[in-house]
Amino acid sequence: MPTAATLGKTPVDHYDPLRPLADAIGLMTGTLPGQVANALHQVLEATTPQSRSARLQLIRHLVDIESQSAGPEMPKSVTVANDLISTAQAAELLGYSRPYVAMLIDQDKLKGATVSAGGHRRVSRASVLDWKNKHQTISKATDLRTEGQKAGAYRSTEAEALRRVKALAKRR
Repeated sequence: MPTAATLGKTPVDHYDPLRPLADAIGLMTGTLPGQVANALHQVLEATTPQSRSARLQLIRHLVDIESQSAGPEMPKSVTVANDLISTAQAAELLGYSRPYVAMLIDQDKLKGATVSAGGHRRVSRASVLDWKNKHQTISKATDLRTEGQKAGAYRSTEAEALRRVKALAKRR
């Protein structure tokens, strides 16, 4: 017999964040959305190494898709200010070395940077792109990179560098 507390209450459906994705996949593939949702939950929520790998691959794929669509042609209003990237990613965007980007962050030249308790630096993509836009107009004569970097001198392996040092020592 229903109690006074349960009268007039309807059962509440549990919200499934994967359901819109399952519905879209179901429409595209002709599969029942419920089956797709179950498969997504099994793969994404399992605690096996394979499921962890699948989740990481999905994240990487989604980041790649977003980074391709977030090129310089997008208006600044679309760029999310909280889109934090690593120093390696910032260095790639700027064409500088990772230590140089870390130095820019430490000197507070790249605004909006954070440093985690473990010492990992993150900086907003917008700040990096602003820095890049401001410093693209630097002339060739005042370029921040050295001639050695331009010629690829720092791309050699450690073994090759040791061989060169030994050859120089023999000449003396």
